Amino acid sequence: MDTKVKSDGSSTDYYKIPQGATELLDLIEHKNMSFGIGNIFKACYRLGEKHGTDAAYDLRKIIFFASRALAQLEKEAEHG
Repeated sequence: MDTKVKSDGSSTDYYKIPQGATELLDLIEHKNMSFGIGNIFKACYRLGEKHGTDAAYDLRKIIFFASRALAQLEKEAEHG
C-alpha cells in the first residue's frame, strides 16, 4: 500500500504544522523521526547559528547522519 502523498505543487498535508507545536521537538515527535533524522532536522534548522560551531560543522553533521540513515535503509531493503 502506497501511503505517500502526491503533491500538485501547492502546500500539502506533510507541510502542515500540527496544532500545539511550539518547538522542533514537537515536529520531530509528530513525524516519528528517528534520532539520526531528528538530528538532521535540527542541524538544518539552526545551520550555522549554534554558538561554538559554524555552518560547516552542521553540514558535516547532516552528512554523517544522512549517510547512516541511507546505509540502514539500504540494509533493510537488501534483507527485505
